[in-house]
Amino acid sequence: MIAIMCAMLAGTAGAAIGAAPSLPRIAVISIELAQQPAAMREAVARQRDRLRIDLFGLGGGYLPGLDGVDLDGYDLVLVEGVGPRLAQYRRRLAQAARHTRVLVLNGTEWVDGNVPIAAVPDAPRYWANATAENYARLFDYLAARLLGRSVTPQPPVIYPDQAFYHPRHAGVFDTLDGYLAWAAQRHRDAPSRPRVGLVFYRSLALGGNTAVVDALIEEVERQGGLPVPMWRSNSQVSLRHLEDARGRPAIDVLVLCASQIDYADHAAGVAQARRLGVAVLNCTTDYARTPGQWRADPGGFAPDRSGQLAMSEASGIVEPMMVGAREPDAQGMPAHVPLAGQVAWRVSRALAWARLHRLPNADKRLVIAYHSESGDPGDVGSDPDTYLDAQASLSALLARLRAEGYDLGPGELPGAHELARRMAEDASNASGPGAAAELARRARQGGLVLIPESRYLAWYRTLPADLRAQTEARWGPPPGRIMVHTDAQGRRQLAIPVLRFGKVVLAPHPVWGYLQDDGALASKEALPPHHQYIAFYLWMARDLHADAYLPFFTQLSLMPGKQQGPARDDWVGTLIGDLPHIQPTPLQANGGVGNKRRAMAVTTGFMPPLVQGGLPPGLQALRDALDDAADAQAGHAQARRLAQPLARDLGLDPARAQWPELERALRRYLDEVARAVMPAGGHVLGQVPDAETKARMVHAMIAGDTEHPPALDVVRAALGGQPAGPALADGMRARIDDYARRIDQAPREMDAVVDALRGRYIEPGPMADAVRNPDALPPGRNPYTLATRRLPTRDAWETGVRLADDLVATYRREHGQPPRKVAFVLWSGESAQNQGAIEAQILRLLGVRPVWNPRGEVVDVELESRAALGRPRVDVLVTTSGTYRDHFRDKIELIAKAVALAARADEPDNAVRAASTGTIALLRSQGLPEEEARRRALRRVYSTAPGAYSPSTQFAIKAGAEWTDARLAGLYADRMSHAYGGGAEGEADGAGFGAQLDGVDAAVFSRSSNVYGLLDTPMAAAYLGGIGMAVRERTGRAVANYVADLKDPRPGQARIDDLARSYGAELQSRYFNPAWIRAMQASGYNGARYMAQLPEHLLLWDVTTPELVADADWQAVKEIYVDDKYRLGLQDYFAQHNPYARQQLIGALLDAIERGKWEAGDQVRAQLEQLLAQETAAHGAHCAQAACHARQERLALGAAPSLAGAAAPPPMDGTHATGRQPVRGFALEEKRPAPASPDAPRPLTAWLAAGFALLLVAAGAARRPRW
Repeated sequence: MIAIMCAMLAGTAGAAIGAAPSLPRIAVISIELAQQPAAMREAVARQRDRLRIDLFGLGGGYLPGLDGVDLDGYDLVLVEGVGPRLAQYRRRLAQAARHTRVLVLNGTEWVDGNVPIAAVPDAPRYWANATAENYARLFDYLAARLLGRSVTPQPPVIYPDQAFYHPRHAGVFDTLDGYLAWAAQRHRDAPSRPRVGLVFYRSLALGGNTAVVDALIEEVERQGGLPVPMWRSNSQVSLRHLEDARGRPAIDVLVLCASQIDYADHAAGVAQARRLGVAVLNCTTDYARTPGQWRADPGGFAPDRSGQLAMSEASGIVEPMMVGAREPDAQGMPAHVPLAGQVAWRVSRALAWARLHRLPNADKRLVIAYHSESGDPGDVGSDPDTYLDAQASLSALLARLRAEGYDLGPGELPGAHELARRMAEDASNASGPGAAAELARRARQGGLVLIPESRYLAWYRTLPADLRAQTEARWGPPPGRIMVHTDAQGRRQLAIPVLRFGKVVLAPHPVWGYLQDDGALASKEALPPHHQYIAFYLWMARDLHADAYLPFFTQLSLMPGKQQGPARDDWVGTLIGDLPHIQPTPLQANGGVGNKRRAMAVTTGFMPPLVQGGLPPGLQALRDALDDAADAQAGHAQARRLAQPLARDLGLDPARAQWPELERALRRYLDEVARAVMPAGGHVLGQVPDAETKARMVHAMIAGDTEHPPALDVVRAALGGQPAGPALADGMRARIDDYARRIDQAPREMDAVVDALRGRYIEPGPMADAVRNPDALPPGRNPYTLATRRLPTRDAWETGVRLADDLVATYRREHGQPPRKVAFVLWSGESAQNQGAIEAQILRLLGVRPVWNPRGEVVDVELESRAALGRPRVDVLVTTSGTYRDHFRDKIELIAKAVALAARADEPDNAVRAASTGTIALLRSQGLPEEEARRRALRRVYSTAPGAYSPSTQFAIKAGAEWTDARLAGLYADRMSHAYGGGAEGEADGAGFGAQLDGVDAAVFSRSSNVYGLLDTPMAAAYLGGIGMAVRERTGRAVANYVADLKDPRPGQARIDDLARSYGAELQSRYFNPAWIRAMQASGYNGARYMAQLPEHLLLWDVTTPELVADADWQAVKEIYVDDKYRLGLQDYFAQHNPYARQQLIGALLDAIERGKWEAGDQVRAQLEQLLAQETAAHGAHCAQAACHARQERLALGAAPSLAGAAAPPPMDGTHATGRQPVRGFALEEKRPAPASPDAPRPLTAWLAAGFALLLVAAGAARRPRW
């Protein structure tokens, strides 16, 4: 039967054969061969007298593409069926199959042939054993079987699918035991050497292209390790070959030279790595660049290989590192060559992980870093946007490490409250006017690591000269000014605060420097590390000899250098060196993409509890009034009165609106606030929430994916094992139980940290908040994000289309005409969670749509017609975060292409074309060549300079009133005016950015996480508010601001909200809600930080978007947090847990008054000033910023001896007084002198107290109070 089939195939396409030359013609199409064609070209040369063979790729590489090629004229088209790009040629190959033979090898996912594989059953074996000899034999085989040629083919030479390889050995080893026995003969100390597994593809060996692999093997041996190199024919060859006879790992670490463990079965690959149980490190060769090109390219892996990194992360592969590049050989063929410095670094880091795997826990030295960015003792712990209670988490971690056998010394370990005190008082960074005195105090007490200037210089001089030049250009010669202690003999020393627990050291991460240096603050270029920053990392490696680095906070990923996959000699490589980097990461963020791709981190995910906060007392009273009004007309007036303060949020005047319209709006708003999700305080790593919080979180998760969730009481009953009634029909109980089980696995968060410290593999898991995607739980996995090439997904496109159309309709309704230009803010974490919905919105406004391949990857964009669009095209301005710029470069290019398409559409109402044409004319008038003017006129994507991050306005506003609104607007424009996309690579283009800003009518920001809102951090105000501030400064116009609410991922749930509505609802659901405040109080020191930061973030919104923040908002903050409106015992709470946070909070309120943002009145200002003076007298002055410090000096002259005069007002209408809440930790010894009126003559004792406070301030708080 096969013979008959072959004969039939040999006779097909007779016309093509009859018209062909005397030699049969074969076309070979392969993406893979395009990268490494040497062996195939040799085979083709051997066949030149018998066959005419042409080789093609699909664009890129070393083979020509198919453009203009007539496939019908070939006697056989041989296609390697690998790669989604093939799908673009499906029609052409189907057309060719009607005229000639088409054979597809290695799968038919993308294209089909007309030659069944049964007709040539040995063809895949020739192809898979890819040598020049086997390719030549394959052509003989195909010629005989399909083309009727009289040739007797030789069988393929078969190589093992898996074997152990070494360049010093002729041949390969079939078994691990055989290889290890041979290696033991080479190295007498083989049993004691750490074993480094090295897995690579067999094709490299068969093609004679093992230079990079050989270099890795030899480097492992040179550095004292034992390499265990294994080739595999494909990714389905199991990693079990790296286990010993008892199923234990025979290696200590694995270096995998592939982007996935198992391409065909992702889950199987993860299962293999989990079973093997050692860290899996990346090893990549850049096939597109020479070594010189790779060194010069700031992108690293970006943008071409960003998708590869996403696949690696989804497999749990860590530490992306380029170790090889391509270089033409003597024949001009591409060959892999090692990047010597990178190879050595890959090996030294692998051996560091192997050491972690082998070393007894008692011998391991660890450094755990935490946040102390401002230098204020009230702001120490975790990065605020993580919602992690660092102090309680560190206390729990220290206890766990001791239980695991780590050496934490003989003493009793501190609890969370004691640890918070010590971190703030004795182990925080010191900045500002009081820094010198504070460092001197700590030096006397022995709480500092002091690095003599001479020792630092010896370390520093070993750094690359170009890096030293960068640091000195910004920070001056060593040792700089930050964290420098000068002893009594005048010797300068760099200071590192530490808390030592045996071989485990806790230390504040060095400050970034923007808050400590005016020049850094005003700069727009990338900021290199200062001297103490450098000293910290070099001290860990060269003095402490740390075995692992475990930061709860770091900005290492924000250091200048390659955007993805650092170089050994850039800043990240120089600082982190060989130190394993393990970082707990919130699942709701962007998957830790920056830390993984830029800072070589293994991330372990944790999830703060999320709950619905319910209504604050005032809104509950309003809901009650609405319910009463439904029964009695007289209740309308009460409801209108209570609703009047919500006019901004509702977008209507409650006093004038028709009652049915008002009632609908109020009920919708109240339901939105009541259902809003909030973090339930600070999360403790590895700790399961208490029963009530767990029930509320399960309820929030169900409400997040169910239109009509059961009541909270029903969920409580179900979790308590009580009858829950018929409300739990249709599998609801199973979902409740499932979500509860996921939450109960919180201990995995701590387990993952401990496993990573053992050098073990950390299983990957999706990033998202648990309400948006319950599959983000269980925690304790290495979070990954979606490959950017899939964005926007088809679902996100549908969402973006609706959002864009709603935005245009909303703006038209509010302003009488559609917007001509809309500005957007793109963040990596947002796009990762909403899967490109905002990018889709941008494309839709431009009138452009994505083109997807069959795998769902966006490969192009196409223009929609004006008729199909149904409205004028809307121009866009896109600003991005630095992390988005680094890791989503393909989306930037996609938007740039979309803008160019839209600008070419010749339509009279095309705002994109009109703006571009006007810019071209302007630039031509300034003398630019036409082509350059056209290129610049199409720029729409802007961000910070390469290697720089954030607008920095969030730092500048803390520096004092000298940073006026105009200066802040200028800083924003300077920082964000670097163009990207369409050939632009980050060059400064202030004029172009300004021209784009001038036309902005509206701006859009997205919120896709249930964790983050508009006020958690200052960044929403810095980015979205910054756009409006810059436009207002240039044009005097106000921008219409909107928020794309994407927190609910269900179809049809996304919506466009006015910024004021989102902002007001967030204030009510969180910051003005006693439920949020109580949750923060339960977090002790950490919760006070979040309260203190609220007015700081509010102030940045008020500066950037003055129409947003009302005096009533400021008054509410003061009444709730200073006057204790809800009677939560806040004054005692701050005093017991974090008195410096209260100073920070009051100071921010005074900042708002002094900037003219809050017309508080003289009495309120006097009260706040008196309270701040009294707080300073009671707890010392420790404000790190000069302006803040100066205020405390001034106010100390009028300090009163008591806080008792500031009585709290009664609670608001409708509240139920809760009384004082219990607090954790130790209490201050309170002193309560008799109350004194602010207007009464001051007794001598009061003046003495004030004088004492002034001495404290002037001395920089040389004596720390004990809390």
